[in-house]
Amino acid sequence: MSSVDNESQPLLRGITDQDIQRYNGVPDSVIVKNIDEEYIADSGSSSSSCSSMVDIHDPDYIVKNRLGDVSLSLLVFCLCIGGFLAAVDTSIITTIFNEIGTEFKSSNLSVWIMTSYMLSTSAIQPLYGKLSDIFGRKSTLVTIVCFFLLGSWLCGVANNMVQMGIARAVAGLGGGGIMTMCSVVIHDLLPMRRRGQYQSYVNMAQTIGTTIGAPLGGIINDTVGWRYCFYINIPFCLFILYVYIYKLEDYNLEKGARSTKNIREKFDKIDLVGAGLLLTANISFVTGASLGGNTHDWDDPLIVSLLVTAASFFVLFGVYEYNWAKNPLISRTLIKNRNTVAVCLNNFFLCNATMAFTYLTPQFFMGVLGYNASSAGLWVLPRTFMVAVGCWVAGRYLSIKGKYKYFIITLTGIHVFTSFGISSWNPSSPIWFLLSCMNIEGFIFGAVFVATMVALVADIAHADTASATSMIFLCRSTGWLSGSTITAAITQYQFKNNLHKEIKGPEAAEIIEFVRTSITKVRTLAPEVQAIIIASLQKSIHTAFKYGLAASVCCFLITLSLRNCQLGGKK
Repeated sequence: MSSVDNESQPLLRGITDQDIQRYNGVPDSVIVKNIDEEYIADSGSSSSSCSSMVDIHDPDYIVKNRLGDVSLSLLVFCLCIGGFLAAVDTSIITTIFNEIGTEFKSSNLSVWIMTSYMLSTSAIQPLYGKLSDIFGRKSTLVTIVCFFLLGSWLCGVANNMVQMGIARAVAGLGGGGIMTMCSVVIHDLLPMRRRGQYQSYVNMAQTIGTTIGAPLGGIINDTVGWRYCFYINIPFCLFILYVYIYKLEDYNLEKGARSTKNIREKFDKIDLVGAGLLLTANISFVTGASLGGNTHDWDDPLIVSLLVTAASFFVLFGVYEYNWAKNPLISRTLIKNRNTVAVCLNNFFLCNATMAFTYLTPQFFMGVLGYNASSAGLWVLPRTFMVAVGCWVAGRYLSIKGKYKYFIITLTGIHVFTSFGISSWNPSSPIWFLLSCMNIEGFIFGAVFVATMVALVADIAHADTASATSMIFLCRSTGWLSGSTITAAITQYQFKNNLHKEIKGPEAAEIIEFVRTSITKVRTLAPEVQAIIIASLQKSIHTAFKYGLAASVCCFLITLSLRNCQLGGKK
């Protein structure tokens, strides 16, 4: 390339003088493909018969020329560490939130430790991909790790439940972004033939993080204290930040000044109004469901107002997405696709059911059976390992058989029976029965998650894949959030009512308040009082388990409407 017109220089977005020098010798006619699929041609003599294409978003070109001083291996390693930490942060809570609630004398509000994290995750997660298009992959990665680092530190120094809830929300902004950006970056840097291999590394890190989170939380709590469950994130986050800040480049952006007009155009492609409506609906729903029947009566004006607001904004979100949104979070085309809708609803109800069991199982082991936090975590460990096994089995099955409908129907049917088994747990249930139910449920969850991701894109155009993926992540995050919130609301409401029915006398109110705010200290009470409390807790957990069973049944019924497409395009 001997010369380039000065007038054409601004059009070669992302190509610098150094880039041009690397391609010295390329014939005068150069075709440049930019991110908007625009082609810029004729940079020199029209008499040249030879042309060459320079795709500045080609993965090989980015890795060789635009990553900066970081290697692909180191960058993927950092993504794996981030995915691991974010996954640990979601599961490490399950064995320590009652300990935190007891220390803050707010055990009845400890659900906020989980729901505030997932609330902030579900609010921003669908938008991170487009935000990174505007501000750059590097800038977005640095921001989300900073959120996660700050949130982890604030969790460690929190002194009450309000501070902990805010800190977990800050951490959730980072954790949700880390999960999303792992896939975005791998999509950028790896060609299709290698993308699955590297995506599996991140998925493996996330699976391992989810697997060891519960027992790790119990062990840390019983040795050095629950605060270090959050402090352990800090040194790893500092290492990742060093790599991102000093080694990585914003490879998807031009190296010159950004165009204000261009940024505004890209912001117009982000459905901020839809995200705001959904966030308002979720906050209202979570707050109303968490406080109703717990610290406020269900007919309290505040609770009624919150729930009415939630319902109104959920409806408004749907109407806005379908009629007015320019770039809706829920695609108008895909909402008419039976297969896509069935898969998204399947994942919504499956996440509800799984979240109910994930929330309640450690409480059953600790509150009803009397295990400490570390022991309860170890009992939960095999279940999370079986999730990984289910993922692997589903992948192998689909690659051999090429069809998914009856595979998913069979799995969700077994999930219903397993959910019924879990809802029948009691103190006399043999340990093999408890483990069998947990392991089968975990295996099915992993297998269905993988199989439905394949089913999601089985009969849609390739151009709709990104929209479909956004839809399923939206349904999953909403399912996690609603599952934990509703389960906790049922548990706390039933537990409170059962205690008021069973505990009488002049000290009843004081005992009930002590139990509900300091649940892990129950076994310091008199044996006869302990027996009443444990029985009341068991009844409330059984009632909440029924919600998980109902969600499992809905998941199975929705699955029946799937189309049995032949993978690879054949019907």
